[in-house]
Amino acid sequence: MNLVHQGEAHLTSSSFAALATLDQAAMDALPGAVYLCAADGRVIRFNQTAAELWGRSPNAGDPRERFCGSYRLYRTDGALLPHDQCPMAAALQTGECFRNQEVVVEQPTGQRRTVLVNIDALKDQAGRIEGAINCFQDITECKQSERRFRQMIDSLPAAIYTTDAGGRITHFNPAAVAFAGRVPQLGTDEWCVTWKLYYPDGTPMPHDECPMALSLKEGRPIHGAEAIAERPDGTRVWFTPYPTPLRDDAGRIVGAINMLVDITERKRAEQHMWLLTRELEHRVKNILTTAIALTRLTKANTANDFAEALIGRLQALASAQSLLAASRWHGASLQGLIEEELAAFINVEDRVVVSGPALELAPDAAQSVALILHELTTNATKYGALSQQTGRITVEWNVNREHLSLRWRETGGPAVARPANVGFGSQLIETTLPALNGEIHYDWNTEGLVCTVRIPVDRLR
Repeated sequence: MNLVHQGEAHLTSSSFAALATLDQAAMDALPGAVYLCAADGRVIRFNQTAAELWGRSPNAGDPRERFCGSYRLYRTDGALLPHDQCPMAAALQTGECFRNQEVVVEQPTGQRRTVLVNIDALKDQAGRIEGAINCFQDITECKQSERRFRQMIDSLPAAIYTTDAGGRITHFNPAAVAFAGRVPQLGTDEWCVTWKLYYPDGTPMPHDECPMALSLKEGRPIHGAEAIAERPDGTRVWFTPYPTPLRDDAGRIVGAINMLVDITERKRAEQHMWLLTRELEHRVKNILTTAIALTRLTKANTANDFAEALIGRLQALASAQSLLAASRWHGASLQGLIEEELAAFINVEDRVVVSGPALELAPDAAQSVALILHELTTNATKYGALSQQTGRITVEWNVNREHLSLRWRETGGPAVARPANVGFGSQLIETTLPALNGEIHYDWNTEGLVCTVRIPVDRLR
């Protein structure tokens, strides 16, 4: 005799009579916990397994023993469930079947067990309710395992959620809420916890085409995919999903679990690395072009003089590149360029004074300014203030909305006069400045050279 029916067919009156008169040994031999109620709710038959779950044996037929033989009943959320509001009472009142309903029974000792009930109403040929039968099983251990599983998921830092076989969200952890920027709606939201999805190329991705949906539809794990999630506040997150179907003992898909790994920082790093590579490629070409130009333009009477002049200029380029590399090619400090070029004289009896506001130069501008400073330093070392122990250099600059104005002033050196011929250093400066829309003015004072350089700010940043 089948005591649990799948579907909505009710047991007949003859079934009720047979169950009501069933031998107790036969009742005890039935699989699982079983009890029978009359139409008025009196518990009239039960087996030993039911009594063990209740923790007591009710008085069969006692009008005070109605609907259930347990000491107390509770809903799964812990709220007290009166006996006359339990699923058995509802089945006797409405004649409906109840499938896989969870309730908590409390024994007289206070111990509580979670049970899964399946109730069938018993009707006579005229459709009148004669009683109902409840077949229930102890699922406490399963619920505890499920609770431990969910606690474990909730404690993980990665975004994890589960769905049923139809893709409806059944559980999510706090990390999933933080990832999605929203609280998913259990049983309503489908496939993914995120608000909106996009393919890596930025085109919208329908939720029913996301990796979790494909995993459930195709019955296989999907690894290695990438997607972009958009939160309700508009921020976007690059991520890699790891959806995996869950199967029962028969191999049927009953749901799926998905872990979302945030790879936004990795993507930013990859983009930054790509930009650095492009910048490095540009810088290498630029440096080689400049080095070739310096080599062609450098003039000297001897090979040693040629090597010395060329090496000095290449070292100026190298110093600028070192400052740029330290900032990951974002730019170089003007003060840093000046101090790097005059490093041999700074803090030596106050021979060099440097002052001005902080100013970061773009890579190309930094390279050009470094060459200009090198030529001024080389000239001062050979012929100007730095060629004598008493000489001093003062470098001052200020910046307004439109221009950088840099003033190079030499004092305490030998008397100077305007040179009859324009040297290579001056030619290099005058060749470099037009690329920056800059201009230079020399004041050949007898006490030392004063040089003023003006460059538009928009060419420096």
